[in-house]
Amino acid sequence: MGFTTIPTATSPACGVSINSRKPPVPKRRHRRQNSSRRRKMTLKTLEPYQHYFIPVIPRTPTNRYASIILLRETKSYAIFTTEGGEQQDVEQVPAGLTHPEPITRLVMFKRKQVAPERRTGKALLRQYGVFPYAIKDGSVLYGDEALREKNHYDDCYLTEGLCTHCPDCLIYGYAAVRGEGARRARLMTDTCFTIRPYEIIQKQIKFNVIDEAAHTSGTITEYDYTTPGVFLPAVETTVDLTADEFVYVLGNILRTTRYGKEGSRQGFVRNHILAIAFSDVELFANLEFTQALYDALVDSGKDLAADPLTLDELREHAPAVLDRLTSGLAGRLTLVTGEGLEAILQDVRALNQDEARLAGFLRDLNTQSASFAPSPSESVSR
Repeated sequence: MGFTTIPTATSPACGVSINSRKPPVPKRRHRRQNSSRRRKMTLKTLEPYQHYFIPVIPRTPTNRYASIILLRETKSYAIFTTEGGEQQDVEQVPAGLTHPEPITRLVMFKRKQVAPERRTGKALLRQYGVFPYAIKDGSVLYGDEALREKNHYDDCYLTEGLCTHCPDCLIYGYAAVRGEGARRARLMTDTCFTIRPYEIIQKQIKFNVIDEAAHTSGTITEYDYTTPGVFLPAVETTVDLTADEFVYVLGNILRTTRYGKEGSRQGFVRNHILAIAFSDVELFANLEFTQALYDALVDSGKDLAADPLTLDELREHAPAVLDRLTSGLAGRLTLVTGEGLEAILQDVRALNQDEARLAGFLRDLNTQSASFAPSPSESVSR
């Protein structure tokens, strides 16, 4: 197994921002991409890892994995529950890999992680003029040109209005839509778990309202909240993405800050990226990641019942934890951390801060996606 590691740095991954001025919308039509030509990479910092990405959207799997290893940290009160429930989702699991005693942990299901990031990406596509678009005679048309075509795509939204051709649909997948079949997601994750026990990181909060006429108050309801400063380790694994698709996914993770119960009770969550891993196998489950961090903290003398966690101490333990989890991997692995990782993240931020460059990037990315016409055999059941 090949294993390459770049030293770990402590620079946090921050969200990115863009100028509020409406970006320029290119008026040219975009030709379909030549599938035999390798495209120039948008980010120069990804060029050393070019061979880990697919040159064009594939028709059959090649199992080129690029995993984003991160910590999700609550920065406000949040609720992680299925819709309609007042009690948060919890599960009893072994505390660690070497500490088998059972503990109850708060869980964040896959849909609660991926759906907000998809919405972030879709909103960005709308803002930067990707919609409306149309596909005609080997070209992808945008704006007024697209609207003149009978079969054009005005929008793409979860879950009933998926266009089935944009970057979001081809990366995150879709179920059968209007006879279009279905497409398997090329981004995988699973339920993530808190490091500390549920009983320590939750708080029951009652809400009441004052009746202005009667000058009385009454309890509306009581909700089970997750407190600020709670960490949920996670891995988002992409498979067979182009480099530009990977940049799109990475940008969505950095941009997204609202997770949890839909509507007004979503909490602010900051995503801290610890590493990017290139491999030909999946690495480890989110639960294993959480359990390994738990072991490292407890073995170092940390009292998880009494002392809150900090980002710095989790970053300190991360290299040894990742080494432990991947030491027996049945495949190759290149782990990017430290200065190499920070350079990639800075490149992604710079792209997102340059509205003209970002508009062109998203338009080109959508042209690549819209130009991909899957064969009937590629449609799969989800």
